[in-house]
Amino acid sequence: MMRTAIALLTLLASTWGTAATVTITPGTPTPLVGQQFTLVLEADVPNARAATMALSFDSSTVAYVSGAGLLNPWGRYIKNSPATRNPTVFDVGGPDTGPSPAPYNFAVLTFVALATGNPNIVINDDGGNRSGWFDTRATYIPVTYQQASIQVVPAPHAVWLLGTGLVGLGGRRRGCR
Repeated sequence: MMRTAIALLTLLASTWGTAATVTITPGTPTPLVGQQFTLVLEADVPNARAATMALSFDSSTVAYVSGAGLLNPWGRYIKNSPATRNPTVFDVGGPDTGPSPAPYNFAVLTFVALATGNPNIVINDDGGNRSGWFDTRATYIPVTYQQASIQVVPAPHAVWLLGTGLVGLGGRRRGCR
């Protein structure tokens, strides 16, 4: 009974001591339609070696372009499914020589804005059994994700072109009478 209680307290203490956050920051919070934009993923996850995360988004508003490891030695980035799949899962790999000090940027994801609106880009643990962030002992590290707020807006020159086109059509129509 006493061993069970000690094991339970040790488990709870290790979980509390390793709680961490991932912050997703947009390169631009209001990309224009047709514009590419990035999301930088920063981890405050001490002693991490690897992570598996889920990515989902509104594919009518944005399209996934690419992803890459950002901070050396966090150079391994692997998307586990075709680029067109949504939602999808991706892995990042950390240093082989030992854990990175936290916080650090570990990946950058690139998207292109397709239409106005909220793209609802969400990055989280992938939901698998004991998946997500792992430390040097291959122990799961619970992580809280702070999502980015993004709103795709229309390009101002597109509105200007539409307006001048309508004026031109109106003038042409008047000249035909």
